[in-house]
Amino acid sequence: MSKNLSRRRFITGAGLTAAAAFTPLGPAAVFSPTGASAANGRLIPNPKIGTITYSQRDVPTRLGIAASAALGVAPTMGYLGGPDFPHDPTDLGPLVPLPGGWLELFEFLAKAGFRQIEFAGYGQHASNPGGNAPNPAPGGTTTAESRAAYLAYARTLRGFLDSFGLEAIGNHGYVPNTWNGPNSAGGAMTTEDYNRLQTELEFASILGMPFMGTGNDPTSPNNRNIEPWTIAGEKWNALNEISVKQWGIQMYTHNHAPAYHFLQDGPMVTVTQDRITGAPITPRQVRGESGKRLMQQYLDVTDPKLVVIEMDVYWAHVARHQHRWRYDWNGNRVEDIFDPTAQVAKQTKRYALFHAKDGDATTQPAGVGDGYSMIPFGDPRSDINYSGFFRGIGAKGWHNPNYEQDNAPGGNADPGQSLRFSKISAAGMAGLRG
Repeated sequence: MSKNLSRRRFITGAGLTAAAAFTPLGPAAVFSPTGASAANGRLIPNPKIGTITYSQRDVPTRLGIAASAALGVAPTMGYLGGPDFPHDPTDLGPLVPLPGGWLELFEFLAKAGFRQIEFAGYGQHASNPGGNAPNPAPGGTTTAESRAAYLAYARTLRGFLDSFGLEAIGNHGYVPNTWNGPNSAGGAMTTEDYNRLQTELEFASILGMPFMGTGNDPTSPNNRNIEPWTIAGEKWNALNEISVKQWGIQMYTHNHAPAYHFLQDGPMVTVTQDRITGAPITPRQVRGESGKRLMQQYLDVTDPKLVVIEMDVYWAHVARHQHRWRYDWNGNRVEDIFDPTAQVAKQTKRYALFHAKDGDATTQPAGVGDGYSMIPFGDPRSDINYSGFFRGIGAKGWHNPNYEQDNAPGGNADPGQSLRFSKISAAGMAGLRG
């Protein structure tokens, strides 16, 4: 396999009911910076305005406008916003044919202001330009033929990205799942895992990705003992020994709220208070917690020259809401509130990517539920201080934030919603000042 492929980067400059939810502070409240904030610098430079395609996951799988015309079928119709959108999110505009497939999605995202694309898989509707992604390992085996077809598809996607000046920044995709690290039982990677990993890395290299990763935590956060997090670090060190040294691509993990729970790294202790409420409980034994979080253990045992991660800023704030108390090594209940900004700032270049997912605070008490609901980035209802976050983490303009919103697709009731929310979010990212 060629390991010297070009990795050139581009640096270039719901119906009415759903829309009504965007009006609590007035239609232009967040999208037009005030005189005071406009004097501050951009916190997300144009070349760093990105999105993960999970937010628009309904679009690639939809028959596009061109494909619909070629097949003689009616395209999917929806609302993409009128002339005052997104400054006025209630301006839905006329009912129009909606983009579908990668080519039309990339064109839309580029026009909206995005410059970086994080993939959430490569598949699309087979009738759209470029066809669907071939299976790189049919029956679990990577053959010369399956690999060649898969890499040809990568070159097609790269051409689509190049057409609109877009950079592929990463992917939530394949990571060997039958291999748990060099010091685990059966620690050798299987031949099939290795061949598939090499194929995926070459695919990423063709797209020009500096990073390739997964949407999962490094290991299951349900086990808060120190041992699995140490083994996970060894695994990802070993993966990056392959990906960085052979391909120049850093492999990353994602994280959700449970990954910022407290590591159970102390002696067995007796506790007498409920962790969340502080109410008396029947005495029971648990493993004490020093205050180190699970992801910090992972960072501490991985090589900072090789291993980076992606923080989902929304879920980090959910962790702040949920994981506020720990049992110390004497069994005392101690308040210890997570600070996402401080967590990044002390090791800022370990956090190469973010999911820039915004949140509206709920009325749930601390420690109960998630504490937030998902909204477009920069929506006036936002209760996540993104200006303070990007000001406080250091290395201004270096990180790669990707807009994500799990609930963006509107389904059959509002098939244009994920694209409208993307417009709002691109504007919100471009308008962030500090």
